[in-house]
Order: sequence, then C-alpha cells, then structure tokens
Amino acid sequence: MRRFPWGWLILALAIAVIVIDFRLNYSHEIAKLQQVANLNKCPSRIYLRLTIDYDKPPIYEEEYRMQDIEGVSTTVYRVQGYSGKQITITSPPRQEYDVSFLFGKLDHQDGIWDITNKPPTGNTDATYTVYVKQFADCKQGERTTTFTDPHYWAAAAGHQYEINLASAAPKNANDLLHLQGTAIADPHYEEIVNDFRAFGSDVFRSNVSAARLSVASGK
Repeated sequence: MRRFPWGWLILALAIAVIVIDFRLNYSHEIAKLQQVANLNKCPSRIYLRLTIDYDKPPIYEEEYRMQDIEGVSTTVYRVQGYSGKQITITSPPRQEYDVSFLFGKLDHQDGIWDITNKPPTGNTDATYTVYVKQFADCKQGERTTTFTDPHYWAAAAGHQYEINLASAAPKNANDLLHLQGTAIADPHYEEIVNDFRAFGSDVFRSNVSAARLSVASGK
C-alpha cells in the first residue's frame, strides 16, 4: 500500500501561503514604492512673472521674471523706456531655493492663486500682470491676473451690495442708502507686487534701481 505524499502536500500548501501573503502584503508595499519612484521622476518647476506696463513716459515697461527648475533658480529684471532704451539684469542660475521660498510666500500668505482680474480703477497709469505656473507631483497649474493700482485695492476699495428680490428687498431709493455692504478691499494685490519688487540680493536690487533710474532719465 502506497503512502499518501504528505510531504508534497505540505510543501504545496506552504508555497500557496507564501504566494498569498506576498500578494496581500509585499505587493502593496512594492506598489507604494513604485508610486514614490514615479513621483520622484515628476518635474519640479516654478515660473513667476510680474509685468508692469505704463501709459505715460518715461518708463514703458518693467518685468520681473523668476524660475526654479529642480532647485536651480534664475532671476531676470528688464526695464524699457519710451525712448527705446532697454536694460536687462540677469542673476545667473544658482543651486538655491530662494525662488521656491518666494513662491511659498506668494502662495500661502499672499494668495496668488486666488486673486482675480480687476477693472481699471484708482491710478490707471500702470497696469500690472501677474503670472504663475507650477509643476509638482506630476500635475501643473497656471494663472494670469491683471489689475491696476494695487494700493487702491488694498486700502481704498469700496463695498459691494447684493439685493435679493425674493426676500425683503428695499422698496424705495431711501432704503438703498441704508444697505449693509461687504468691503472688497484686498491687500493681497499690493503684497504680491511688493514681494516681487523686494526679491533678490542687495546687489541685485541695487542694480535694478540703477537700471530703472537710467531708463527713466534717458541717460
């Protein structure tokens, strides 16, 4: 009488347990490691730009342009006059995270993703255009916003009112005088512009001031 091959059965069961355990545990871990590896392959890039267009001489346009690509930062300032004179100042690529820190402040404190286009209001001699673009975690986003007089929007903007005709709406003009509005002043516009202007080393900002003065004076 032949004996039942218990040894082979035990071996087969052991192999089955190992396979099941691997699929339940290790395969999940491998998938997570693969996901992390894929994220590490994703580009990390930040692009920031502030352009100021002037309606009257002597300065025609100013532009601040910063970028951070995989931890390498570059900064460019350009100023052009109505005379046609143009000066560009470039801070060479450097392994620093100052542009990332600027983006962090613009993002978390100044709300650069939340500001919206504004109609020409206040001092309309200059138009500001803010551009931001980011690549992170294999996703990207970008936004362009245009406005005038950031100080007006920070300090002097008025109120907005909403009348719901389905509710207790004002019955005459006198009632309109007593409506309660919501203040629409927003300091973020001015904060964003100031952060662009204040960016860079003392040497870079000094060169920016000298270039601006040279173009403005026409010399």
